[in-house]
Amino acid sequence: MQKNTKYKIIVGFLTILGLVMSIFAWFTKRFPGDLYLTLRLQSFHSNFLLSIMKGVSFLFGGWFSIVVVVVIGILVWWRIGKLEAILIPVAGLLLLVNTVLKLIIGRQRPPANLVQVFYPMQTSGFPSGHAMFSIMVLGLLAYFIFINMKNHVMRTIVLVGLIVLILLIGTSRVYLGVHWPSDVIGGYVIGGALLTALIWFYQTKKAHQ
Repeated sequence: MQKNTKYKIIVGFLTILGLVMSIFAWFTKRFPGDLYLTLRLQSFHSNFLLSIMKGVSFLFGGWFSIVVVVVIGILVWWRIGKLEAILIPVAGLLLLVNTVLKLIIGRQRPPANLVQVFYPMQTSGFPSGHAMFSIMVLGLLAYFIFINMKNHVMRTIVLVGLIVLILLIGTSRVYLGVHWPSDVIGGYVIGGALLTALIWFYQTKKAHQ
């Protein structure tokens, strides 16, 4: 009962926060500080850094994200279990929520006259699909590793690596000029609500086995 209450509070809080951000994004082209943070991030320019950001953005977006989900699902099935493996593609499919929100909100992406845009895109910007995907799929993977990996040192290394990767994915979208920071934060918040709901479902399912 205490766990259910905890999950309800987290899901409720993140959902409300995501709703508020979505409404604000519907009314405004960008949040306060979006332009400043984007320009500051893009000021750290180098070909090496640009290559990293492009690579990370490619690996976790578009058709390649399907490959990522399949590979993670297979590994989780092999090392952890069937239910856990099934929930990985479920997390990937929940990205459809992102598509719906983008259609409803219709917020424009950063314009080329304000920031450097490396990948011009015509779709809406809020919330970031990359951010939602990373927090839902990689976040769920991190949770399964946290509760199943016995080696504390290895568990810590893997979890830190996944957290850094999740943050790097969101950062890459701002660096490449395809999202405002608020798009990315919104993706993390809304994706976090869905991730918590998935963990809640998983915990409930396991409790009745």
